[in-house]
Amino acid sequence: MIGRRDLLKIGVATPLALGFPAALRAAGQGVALWVHDARFDAAAAPSALLPRTATLRAGDVTPLWTGTLDDAWRGRGFLVAGTTGSDALFVLEQLAWSRGRRVVERELVAPAVPGRPALVRWLIAPVHPSVTA
Repeated sequence: MIGRRDLLKIGVATPLALGFPAALRAAGQGVALWVHDARFDAAAAPSALLPRTATLRAGDVTPLWTGTLDDAWRGRGFLVAGTTGSDALFVLEQLAWSRGRRVVERELVAPAVPGRPALVRWLIAPVHPSVTA
């Protein structure tokens, strides 16, 4: 018999299992912020799907953290997705851990080249499925 907890897990895992673009479509308004890195042309946001975007200048996540994410991640939900350099994602991932979130989807878009990190598409979500977006 499927319990409430199992049903919640299935509801969260199904869009992610279908692939990242499908997860974004399924999350729809659930993704509160798209983060893109100005160092990459391919990091532009799918504006038709998401209401709000943030741009990282030179891969610096400090303004994003102090201006948006720190307060937003103290509450419930607030899914964040984006396409950034792997260096910026590393910092965001460490900050996410401190607020009960994890990188739940990660896809390499472009490999690293000399002078520029790899480009990675990702999704950060609350760890526990009972914490809704």
